[in-house]
This record gives sequence, structure tokens and C-alpha cells, in this order.
Amino acid sequence: MATYVIVDYIREIRLRKGYTQEDVSFGICTSATLSRIENGAQTPGRYILDKLMERLGMENSVFNIFVSKEEMELYECVQEMVRNIADGNFEELEKQIQKVEGLTKKTSHLERQYLYFAKAELLRKKNGASDEVYELLMKAIHVTLPQFDGKTPLRENLLTFDEIVIINSIAFKHAREQHLDIALKLGYWLKEYMEERMMDSKQKTAKYPVIVYNLSLWLAQTREFDKVEQVADEGVGFCIQYGNLIMLPLLLYNKACALAELDRNKEAKKYFAQSVVLFEIMKKDEKARQAADWCKNNYGIEL
Repeated sequence: MATYVIVDYIREIRLRKGYTQEDVSFGICTSATLSRIENGAQTPGRYILDKLMERLGMENSVFNIFVSKEEMELYECVQEMVRNIADGNFEELEKQIQKVEGLTKKTSHLERQYLYFAKAELLRKKNGASDEVYELLMKAIHVTLPQFDGKTPLRENLLTFDEIVIINSIAFKHAREQHLDIALKLGYWLKEYMEERMMDSKQKTAKYPVIVYNLSLWLAQTREFDKVEQVADEGVGFCIQYGNLIMLPLLLYNKACALAELDRNKEAKKYFAQSVVLFEIMKKDEKARQAADWCKNNYGIEL
């Protein structure tokens, strides 16, 4: 029976997708290092392996490699930071940031990328200066994409999941400052990238609906409600297909608002009702009440 080793898998997927070694390794390691990895002359560390796999559009859920105790501890701490940000547990995030700072003192710059992002998220939560948040986000993205100016999509570059998250936060920052043209440009870039270059995975299931949700918000601010309906509907379809129930009621709600703004109140009522029911099922009673009140007060639709 034929068997795979990781180096064969990386090389085969890269060649199948038509990517050069420079495309995949950019900002992660040198192309010479990737060449040695593919030839079996060098074993990648866990962090580099994960980033290379993400550039190829997938997660490292198949292969495991031997790592040091220190590498494993750092990996677990970074994953804990990811969970803390997702859960909004910023008290624990602050503790993990301090721990990761200690663990990354002697590591490569690459392994500090998510640390810079986490520090930006914590500062934003504390209502820190917008310029300081932006500086941390740019510091994070410049670890692997030094040519990114914070405004212009790099459509020729491959992206890791961390890069996508950081760029989305940069776009969010532009939207908060009413630079909606920049936010939309970056948002559409990320949406199209995930649709065209990333295979189905847990990371895509979690992150794609967030990208689409933000886009629908920013389009609503520019009053492009036909586009809001289209984008939100794509997000709804994705959430149903891949089971992202967290984002589903939010996208349904945005779709309903767009329909109401387009004077399609019968359809809007249907999707408002669906969003409220899902909020209630998920025990988010405050969001359910807010959605129902907004529907009634702004569009005269009783649920």
C-alpha cells in the first residue's frame, strides 16, 4: 500500500495547485528551506509546518511530527490565546500574552506574529489609542507580508489563516474610522481568496462567515442594500452547509435588514423571525430582544 510522508504531500499539493516554492514559503521560511523540506533534507518545526499547510489552503490535521517540549508548550499557549479572543475572555488573554511573551524570547520572529495580534485585540478591548492598535496589527502582518501597506490587497500572495485574521482586523479598523472604501476593498479580497484558494476546513468554516458578516455591515453603511442581501445570503448558505450556527442568526438578521430597506417587508419579516428564534435557541435572549425591538421600531414589523 502506498504511503505518504509530509514532504511528499507538501510537494504534491504545491505542484498540483501550480504554486512555486517562493509563493508558499514567502515570509515563513526561505525557498531554499522549503526545497530542503520537500527533499527530506530538513524537518520543519510544528509552527512552520502549519503555516506552509495553510498557504496551500488546508489545515495540518493529518500529519504529526516530533516537536520539543518548548515548541509544544508554545503551540498550546497560542491556541489558548485564539480561544480567549474567540470567547471574549480578555482577562485570561492578558495572562496568556504574558506567558507567550516569555516563551517567544528566543524563538523566530514568525512565532511572535499571533502574539502581536493578540496584544492589538487586548488593547482595542481596553479602548486603547486607535493608532497604537493599528501599529500592532501592522507589526503582526509585516512579520510575513512586509510589503502590505494596510490598504492595498496583495492578490498575488498566498495567505495563512493568521494573516487573514489580521488583515480582517485591519479592515475593521478602517471601517470604524469611516474609511469604508478601504475596508470593502480588503473585505472582498479576503472573501474571494477564501472562496477560490482554500479547501474546506474547520478554520474556513469559522472564519469565512465572519469575513462575509463584516462585509455585509460595511455595505449597509454605504447603503448598498442589494449587495448586503447578496453577501449575507452567501454567508447564510455557507453556515447552513458547514454548520456554523454562531454566525447564522447574525447573517440572517443582516439579510432581513437589507430586505426591509429595499421595501420587501414580507420577506424581511420571515428572516427577522428566523434570526430571533435562533438567538433564543442559542440562549442569547438579549440579542433576540434587541433584534425584535429594532425590527419593530425601525421597520414597523411586528414578530
